[in-house]
Formats: sequence, C-alpha cells, structure tokens
Amino acid sequence: MTDTIVLGLDGANWALLEPWVQAGQLPNIEALIHDGVRTDLESCLPPVTCPNWRCYSTGKNPGKLGVFWWEKIDTDTQTLTTPNSRSFKSVNYWDYLNDESQTVGVMNLPMSYPPFEIDRYMIAGGPGSEQQSYAHPPMLGDSLDEEGYRLHPETPVTSKNDHEAAKAMVNLIDQRLTTFRKRLGEEPVDVAHCTVFYVNVLQHFFWRGEPTQRAWEVIDEHIGEIRTEYPDTTLFLMSDHGCKDVDTVFYANSWLEEQGYLVTTDDTADVMNSLGINKKQLSKLAHKLGVHSFVTRLAPDRLTDSIPEDEEGFKREQKLEKVDWERSQAIASGQGLIYVIDDDPATVGELIDDLESLTDDKGRAIARDVLTREEAYEGPYTDEAPDIVFDQRPGVHTSGAIGSNPVFDDAGKWKAENIRTGLFLADGPDVTAESLPETISMPDIAPTVLHSVGCSIPTDMDGKPVDLFDDRTVAERDPIPFKDTDGRSGNEVQDRLEDLGYLE
Repeated sequence: MTDTIVLGLDGANWALLEPWVQAGQLPNIEALIHDGVRTDLESCLPPVTCPNWRCYSTGKNPGKLGVFWWEKIDTDTQTLTTPNSRSFKSVNYWDYLNDESQTVGVMNLPMSYPPFEIDRYMIAGGPGSEQQSYAHPPMLGDSLDEEGYRLHPETPVTSKNDHEAAKAMVNLIDQRLTTFRKRLGEEPVDVAHCTVFYVNVLQHFFWRGEPTQRAWEVIDEHIGEIRTEYPDTTLFLMSDHGCKDVDTVFYANSWLEEQGYLVTTDDTADVMNSLGINKKQLSKLAHKLGVHSFVTRLAPDRLTDSIPEDEEGFKREQKLEKVDWERSQAIASGQGLIYVIDDDPATVGELIDDLESLTDDKGRAIARDVLTREEAYEGPYTDEAPDIVFDQRPGVHTSGAIGSNPVFDDAGKWKAENIRTGLFLADGPDVTAESLPETISMPDIAPTVLHSVGCSIPTDMDGKPVDLFDDRTVAERDPIPFKDTDGRSGNEVQDRLEDLGYLE
C-alpha cells in the first residue's frame, strides 16, 4: 500500500484557485480543503521552478545546493550555463527513504533529468528533460515509449495566441496524471510523487483563461480519483510557488544600462534588433515558405549568432557577447537576480539602494525586498549566487534580455508571473492536526514527507517537519554524504526553456 502521495502543482496558490473553488468548478479540491488542513507555502528566492523543486526534494535552501536559477552567469569567465539534475549538490529525501528500506516512485519532478537510480522508479520531468533515457529503470522508459508517453507537448505554447497548442497541453496534463495513477496501481510504493508542471505554463500565457481553467478541472478530476482509490493514504498537495497576473515588465538590463552599471556594444546585430528582425520571426517565415530545414542547414553560424532571439533582443549566451565587460559593473538574469562584476561591495550597496527606491511609471515599487546573497542564502555555495536577489512585487515580471527595450513596459509575452506564496494541504486518516501555521517554507516539505512514513530527519536539512501527526516523535539521523558531479543541460533543453519564456 502507498502510505504517502505528494501531488506537486506547479505555480499554484490559494488566491489563484479560490474563484474556481467558490464557483464549484473544483469540487475535489474543495472537499480536501474541508476535510484536511492547509496553509501558504513560501518559496526560496527567487520563486521559480528551478531551483525550488529541488529545494523541496532536499529540504535545503539554494545556498546548500549551488543552483539559483535557470542559468548561472560566471562573470570571471564570461560564460553562461544551465543546470540539470546533477548540478544540485545534495542527496534527496528518496535517498533517506531507500536507506531505511522504504520504496519510492517519483514522476515528472522538474530538474530530475538525467533520472536518479532509486528503488523503485523515477520518470524525469519537464521542462529540462529530453525524450530519451528519461526513466529509471531504463525498461520502464521503453514501456512508456510504447504507450506513446511524452514528456513535452509536440508543439509548445509560446504566445497568448497558441490556443490549439494549449489544448494539447491540457491533454498532456491529463495523460501525465493518468500514467501516474496507472503506476500507483501497478507498482505500489511507500511514497509516490507526481508534479503537474505544464499547468503553470498555461498560467503564464493565459492567466485564468479557458485553457488554464480546463487544465485545473482535469487536475481536480484526477485528485478526486486518487483520493477515492487511496482513502487510507496521507495525501499532500503542494506547489513550488504561486502565480499572479502581470502589470509591469521590468527590463533589468535596460535599467542597468540607463544607470551606467552596464555598457553594451553596438554592431550589425543591433541594427537588426532596432528593425525588429529576429530569429523567431525568420523561423515563422521560413516555416510558412516551406524552407525552414533548408535555411537552418545552410545558414552559417556567424549569421545566426548575430540575429536577436526575439522581439526582446539578445538572450542566453548572445547577451553575454553584447556586454562590454571592461566598462560594465553588473548584469542581470531574469526574475530578480543581478550579478556584480568583480563582486565590488560598493557597487552592491549602491545597487541595493537604487533597487529599494525604484518604482515603475505609475509609482509602484519594483521590489518587495532587496537582499545581498548572504542575506538570501546560507550554505557552502552562497558565494556562487548572484550578488543581489530581489523579491519582485507581485505583478512584476523581470526580464534579463538585452536589447532596445524600455525600462518598464506593460505585460508582454507572459500574462502572469510567479510569486513567492504557494500552497500546501494535508489530508488523510493519520493527519490529526486541526490547523497549521500561517506559512511554512519550501524546505519543510522533505522532512514532512520523511516524517509521514516514520523516517528519521537528517540534521543538515534546513526545514522541519510540519506538525501533522500527534502520535509521532521526530527522530534525527546523520546525513548521507553527497558525491559531487558536474551537471549542465544541452542546447535542446535551453531552446525549450527559451520558447517557454523561462530563459531570457
């Protein structure tokens, strides 16, 4: 029998769901709210899929993991890398479960590619996974391939107008949960986890529109079936962060350039950018003319490397090539991260003061809080973090693109952006708590999962188990040593992250 099931709902928060719950459109989530206990779940900064799903699985903040966002900029070598599952320098809660003879099945957890060898199975999750070698044991992947299982939609949602692709994404979510329930029935484990990732992609592009509502109705139907099929199981609903509609886009590198912290170079690529010529437009035109494969095969690298990615300008490695490193003091990634070149403390202090007082064109603050990396994180890898971490005001989307962008703009590619407040709910006959603290933190979930099945809590986890079970004492244990490996994602993964709007 499966003792604990964790359903990860990417980008979910109670404020997002409550209008649908009150309208009776999510009856099974409504029933869990009535029968169980719930609270808000606070993300680690920044409130993003990467690194928060691994903050969940390790019980640690990013300073103990060495991964802070979808990309890491090395200002010394002037290079950019994107992480994969092996980039996080910690073991995970399933290692402790296996060490205490408990079985585990993990499905669709972001940042789990390549998959880990666990007892019983792991099926890697999007968006940073590839459609080959994605499952452990490997024969499970072969079986899933025969069933037509897909990690990603055939056509990604990349704009607010991709309604057909959005319908396919809802079908993918349905397939994902159907496959998870099938795994639960065919191979019971002590602890099972499944993340529903692509629902947050729909939220980014459609906010509360019809595709998003339909996705949540599908999720709700599966939640009801799981609760009916496993009435004696402890069920957790949790998310990596929440979501809110965007009212302001903040082009952080445009602001850094305006303030004199960033200096960029001018060349032919800037002319293309100013004329609105970019790879996205050229790719659509080539597809329309039926010559896409011909163009991509024959176009020289020096030409394609000089064309901006999209209407926002230069992204990924391209943007690093635009920086005049000798004359620049700082460069930004997306969603609240700024790297200070040469780690100059005076520049860090000046930038923090400027960001704390920065308001948009309507006088609204850009940041709720502005922190040094030492204030945001704790652990042996804190010195690898961006020098400044700011918590975006709900409603702000921070872009890290470099181009001819204004400092502030209205909602652009995304209609909704992540916020730090997610959700947590616990239900089941063993859950005896009548209420929970007003807020718990992301690292609290891993020790809570361990505690739910009577496993000891390693002393190096930042989180503490949520007080759900009156009859259980919390036991501690020594940590399992981590074997260091080098991990980074390939170009295919980077392209997918860029299409979705995550990598800027």
